[in-house]
Amino acid sequence: MKKIFKYFGYGALSLILVATVFAANLLLQPYDKLRIYLSLGPEVEVLTSDGLAYRDLNKNQRLDIYENTQASASERAEDLLSQMTLEEKVGQMMHPAIAIKPDFVLLAFHFAMGRVDIDAAEIFDKHISHFNFYGAPTPLEIAEKLNGLQKIAARTRLGIPLTISSDPLHEAASGGIAAFSVKGFSGWPSQLGFAATRDVDLVKRFGEIAAAEYRAVGLRTALHPMADLATEPRWSRNFGTFGSDAELSSQLTNAYMLGFQGASLTSDSVMTMVKHFPGGGPQEFGFDPHLPSGKRQVYPGGNFDYHVEPFKKAIDNGLRVIMPYYGVPIDQTDENVAMGFNKMILTDLLRDQLGFTGVVCTDWGIVSSRAWGVENLSIRERYKKSINAGVDQYGGESDPEHIIDLVRSGELSEARINQSVRRILLNKFELGLFESALVDEQAIPSIVKTPEYVAAGLEAQRKSIVLLNNKMVDVPVLPVRQGSKIFVDGLDPEQAKSFGTMVSSADQADVIILYLPSIFNGNQTPGSDELMDKLVSSILPDDNLAFNIAVLDKAKAYSETATLITVVDLNRPAILTELDQISDGLIGTFGVYESILFEMIFGQFSSQGKLPFEIPSSMAAVMAQKEDLPDDSVAPIFKFGHGLSY
Repeated sequence: MKKIFKYFGYGALSLILVATVFAANLLLQPYDKLRIYLSLGPEVEVLTSDGLAYRDLNKNQRLDIYENTQASASERAEDLLSQMTLEEKVGQMMHPAIAIKPDFVLLAFHFAMGRVDIDAAEIFDKHISHFNFYGAPTPLEIAEKLNGLQKIAARTRLGIPLTISSDPLHEAASGGIAAFSVKGFSGWPSQLGFAATRDVDLVKRFGEIAAAEYRAVGLRTALHPMADLATEPRWSRNFGTFGSDAELSSQLTNAYMLGFQGASLTSDSVMTMVKHFPGGGPQEFGFDPHLPSGKRQVYPGGNFDYHVEPFKKAIDNGLRVIMPYYGVPIDQTDENVAMGFNKMILTDLLRDQLGFTGVVCTDWGIVSSRAWGVENLSIRERYKKSINAGVDQYGGESDPEHIIDLVRSGELSEARINQSVRRILLNKFELGLFESALVDEQAIPSIVKTPEYVAAGLEAQRKSIVLLNNKMVDVPVLPVRQGSKIFVDGLDPEQAKSFGTMVSSADQADVIILYLPSIFNGNQTPGSDELMDKLVSSILPDDNLAFNIAVLDKAKAYSETATLITVVDLNRPAILTELDQISDGLIGTFGVYESILFEMIFGQFSSQGKLPFEIPSSMAAVMAQKEDLPDDSVAPIFKFGHGLSY
């Protein structure tokens, strides 16, 4: 009983402390906001010099090279660099997040931590000009927020515009970590779905459309695509890849880049940040490296170079920003430290061997929370090691003081900082941000989610569906005859009404359609007792790809009642052996609207998709395969490239 009261007391004290901080920050926020706005410089004027109009970004009433649109991007970057203080330079190396329309929990956390208006404070106080957006706003709300921030940035000393990035926002069904569905944008399949189409031109067209919608709201960097290879079926990030085949991934990664960026980086481009170098697929046991339990990348098949192939092609085709992964490439370099701290990965391989000249931006939070292999180092030491390894910019980090102190103490040279900042500024200039950072909010309805874009996304979804099995019951089960008595489980009956006669129970049906989401099966081992680790583990699946007995029993009961069509979301491979035996028809999807799925089931179009990875026969086969080898399980029930048509 004493222990209960003790823990209750701790909890009550914690709540009181949070409430106190919350209240204090609630009172201080208006003052801090007022301080920032009163300290901002004047708005940027458009002046003329020798007949050339220019934006007087530094407000000195004369034309500087970096303001001169007739100078080259490299000349402009060099001039701006020469005018920057150390603090302004290091600010460019930070790339934290901003939330637009966060939920209540996130908002309360921001309040409690004094971070409600952190974006404005970071622009003014810390000279940060790169942010990644997340939240659940409309396209107009995104544009309004980002325009407001760009106006603040323009009134800083040098008027450096912001570069705003985002994870994927176009998935018809949110795939998992770092993949979202913004309802105001057109809807498309996941990367795995694109791989299932085998259509390079379609992927390029997606890039063009997604880039147009990004630009319309002020997003100029795509934190995608993933060029990782899905060689380990248990890995939770398989959904964000182009599958297991290096050649296919190379082709689609480059088509994706070409769609977003164009042949070169221009004011019409959205810059792609390809990830996660040198390939995050071979995670030990498939564990995710957001947690300590998943920190090891392993290569039992000696196949390290295979995972690098898609990145090689991207670099050769104009890649400007790359993101290394969290994991430690076990026994592949001279020290077992994560990619972002590994000089042999970032300098020897990436820059010297592959010739990459762009920006290296870390995955989010590698210094403050996911410093695998260098956990014993202080935050300050982690910054030093990662910069010496070859890092230019820090995803998810917003504290420049450690780097500033390292330069002032002589442990890092300002010349080394200049290298990184020069690369970062060059991209800003080539994107045309210094000339036009604001977007036309009134034009958004005519650009975003147009009928043409919507139609293109729906067609891509249709092409991505994979028909795995279609058994004969006198005739092939699929397509289902329109007008049949239908019972659906896991799908919206309203979506199926126009195709068949809906019944309220399975025993009344001619056809039962069962939808099964991606295999989850519990949590990944947190790896530590830290609260954040436990929270993150709750959204990560474990290494079991098999459906539980309750799901299988339900499917079996359905199959004994009527014709059973089973649809499985394959965000990662699943063990389908028993379901394939039970089901009369078996379909794999990679992020599609339910309406599109019903169109396929009832024969309005024939399936075309091909599996982007194999489907193993059992968990024993999965456990026996090697994490770094593609499609190497024994006797898979469906091989890579399998897919039927009507």
